[in-house]
Amino acid sequence: MNYSITIEHELRIIRYTHSGLIKAADIGEVWQQLLAMKEFTQLNYNLFSDYRNGDFQISHIFLPYLIEFMRTIESIVKGKKQALVLNSPRNVAISMLFEDEVNKEIGFNVKVFTTEASALRWLAI
Repeated sequence: MNYSITIEHELRIIRYTHSGLIKAADIGEVWQQLLAMKEFTQLNYNLFSDYRNGDFQISHIFLPYLIEFMRTIESIVKGKKQALVLNSPRNVAISMLFEDEVNKEIGFNVKVFTTEASALRWLAI
């Protein structure tokens, strides 16, 4: 487990930071924890996902499965925001594919950023 999840009540965000290799199972594990948090499911906190020290071991082939999972929790994520902060071109490319699909299909407002400051500004709007 190379990740941490913390709650920042004053900003109304859940901060998820992942380092090292990131596999599909890791993403699933994090979502299980998020779905158990009242801040996420009931209090409408947004997500700040920091992958700058991570390396996705996930290909674009995984995206339809992730979108299908998002459909099962659409009532929870629709209208929420998730800022993805990345610095690897490969991670950015995969995340942008996810960003486009999940926004269009689910109404989950996901956006890719390269700096923490810009991501936090967008989450605050």
